Amino acid sequence: MEAANAKSFLWETFPPLPTCRVYCSPAYQDGHLFVVGGCSQQAFPVDTGDMLDVVSRKWLSLPPMPTPRAGAATAMLGKQLVVIGGVDSRQSPLASVEVYNMDEGKWEKKADLAQASMGISAVEKGFLIPSIES
Repeated sequence: MEAANAKSFLWETFPPLPTCRVYCSPAYQDGHLFVVGGCSQQAFPVDTGDMLDVVSRKWLSLPPMPTPRAGAATAMLGKQLVVIGGVDSRQSPLASVEVYNMDEGKWEKKADLAQASMGISAVEKGFLIPSIES
């Protein structure tokens, strides 16, 4: 896995994901990269979640998500990873919303979306893009 360093514009190589998958959803906060869901090599959505500590470069597996999904939107709200929508094993859009609480180390189902959604994005309200110095 590779990621760009915004200050130096160089790519850094990280250890590979513990679980091979595509169409997974990332979120980043405070030196931790979260990667959840996606499709397995058999083309089915997974309930897998992993967290990379970018300093130690070590992956930690999260408990399984309540709903296997691919192509979900993710956002960090404080110490909570919010996972929204995506698709299920029939490639049908999902309305489910689930939250991983970092302090408790567990998932919680939240109220469903008013409409099943896939291919959406989520950002934290008030998110500011830092200026880039020359």
